[in-house]
Amino acid sequence: MAYKLTKWDQSHYDIEITFTDADKVHEKGHVLQHYQADMEIHGFRKGHAPMDIVEKNINPVHLENAIIEHIAHHTLQDILKENADIKFLGEPYGFDHSSKDDNHVLTLRLDVYPEVEIKDASRQKTQMAKIETKVEDAEIESALLNLRQNYAEYQDSETIELDTVSKIALEWLDKSGEVLDKGTTYLGKTEFQANKRREKTFISHKKDDAISEKYDAKSLPEVLHAKEWLAPATIRFTIKDIKKQILPDFTPSNIEKFFGKDTEFKTEEALKDYIRKTLLEQKEQTELVKVVENYISTLRKDSFSVIIPQTMISQEFHSRLSSLQQRLWSEEKVKEYLEKMTEDQRKKFVDDIHDAAKESIEKFFILNKVAELLDIKLDRESQPQDLAIERTLYEHFNPAK
Repeated sequence: MAYKLTKWDQSHYDIEITFTDADKVHEKGHVLQHYQADMEIHGFRKGHAPMDIVEKNINPVHLENAIIEHIAHHTLQDILKENADIKFLGEPYGFDHSSKDDNHVLTLRLDVYPEVEIKDASRQKTQMAKIETKVEDAEIESALLNLRQNYAEYQDSETIELDTVSKIALEWLDKSGEVLDKGTTYLGKTEFQANKRREKTFISHKKDDAISEKYDAKSLPEVLHAKEWLAPATIRFTIKDIKKQILPDFTPSNIEKFFGKDTEFKTEEALKDYIRKTLLEQKEQTELVKVVENYISTLRKDSFSVIIPQTMISQEFHSRLSSLQQRLWSEEKVKEYLEKMTEDQRKKFVDDIHDAAKESIEKFFILNKVAELLDIKLDRESQPQDLAIERTLYEHFNPAK
């Protein structure tokens, strides 16, 4: 048996293994021994049946495939030992087997660890932008309002107004008035702001009022859309409950009630300071990710080149698909989501995930190469959400005063 390695770009090697019928006969003995160890044949103890009987109990096609697999396995072990300087990665793929007379050729492909190529010295001129953030008073007031709404109380109200929250029963009807489907939605300030037409339809109506209108999906928000196959003529709204929102003041007693005795803020002014600090940290984190991302993207475009092997891209692709399944609760939900798309939309959806996976890995290797060139020690033990690597790189270009 012999082999030949051919390197393609930076991402993989093509491997050609040549062997003869004599090599197959030699390997056949090892394969039959593996089958013999597990085979149970009447009249013989397990693992002790004669080889000729063992062979008769094996499908010839399966035996042939097993021989080829063993040849590939043993040759790959030799390749790994004899080429220890090559960083092979993952499992072999792209198998092909051809034969002529008693000579055989098995070809396969094996990926290698990516290497980042430096295209030119332009990277030395590339700087990382400085983060500049501030929190406006309006943002603090908005956050304060959201908190008040979270701790608001609700009282019964006679009519729907801009500051009420209402539970609405939905019915989709056909031309004869028969109910095709039912549902429930809620109506409040957010919905009124998003669709002024809702104000005219519902304001001043009371509990148990029923309002019907012609069903027109184009003029209705998506939450009021019927299932596509129903094709209703009318949609009917029945008001089931109306509550008025009572926003609390952040007095010391309410602060203790809402946030506990051990909270670091005791007054509304202290709460505002806490909100300002929190918003500033969030903005700085967002900007940090953005400036580092822009820096790496610029280097990826202008100064570095890296080819990511299919093994890595495939792993990252399936990781992202698995994450999507978790967000949508199940593989069936993802399948259902994809089935609603056209063929072109599905292809674009999958291609986008594939491209995002590839881009993410490329940026990872470029980030590591940059750290190596700048002699920056990265914290490999940190979690991604800690942004320790991003902070280290940013502080290299923008050291703290």
